[in-house]
Amino acid sequence: MVARRGFSKPAPASYHQDRLRQAPVGHFFDVMTNGWGAMPAYASQIPVEDRWKIIAYIRALQLSQVPQGERQPMMTSK
Repeated sequence: MVARRGFSKPAPASYHQDRLRQAPVGHFFDVMTNGWGAMPAYASQIPVEDRWKIIAYIRALQLSQVPQGERQPMMTSK
């Protein structure tokens, strides 16, 4: 669960929204690298290899919420 206390509208996005399930992996890489909205850039704190590992974890979390019969590949091009 994403903490919402202290955040003004809009609420933080859930990785389980269709918009983020359908986002290419490059979107997540870019957001971690350059920041987005109120989120700062983490390029200097998170090595490139670790960013890809985080993206794989995000995709695993997303797949865990999709019924097995409805699963489709999510690791799209960078």
